[in-house]
Amino acid sequence: MVFQNIKVTHKTFGEGIVTAREGNYINVSFGGSVKRFVYPDAFDRFLTVEDESILSAIKVDIDASKRAKQVIIDKKNEENYRAMTRGIVIPGKEANVEGDSEEDEFRNKEADEF
Repeated sequence: MVFQNIKVTHKTFGEGIVTAREGNYINVSFGGSVKRFVYPDAFDRFLTVEDESILSAIKVDIDASKRAKQVIIDKKNEENYRAMTRGIVIPGKEANVEGDSEEDEFRNKEADEF
């Protein structure tokens, strides 16, 4: 898809024109100042475009990007689960070796009361 000369609107910078796409980035000119954005993420958060045909193509790219990110998250979660079931300690998910945390102690007290 050709992105040059597409009119966009940014929440803060206002109206601009896409001047180039370089890989996963687009350059947008806002009154002489050129800003660089991650494509297609910027259209999910900061940029809007009025042309429906362009918008539908961008939405397809946004959906594909979200699916790809979810695959990575799912794979990482699966790796963490497998590691934990084998007793491998994952940094940041270590067991509390000193005893229960304050939150766990509170939960235990609540459970004892019922």
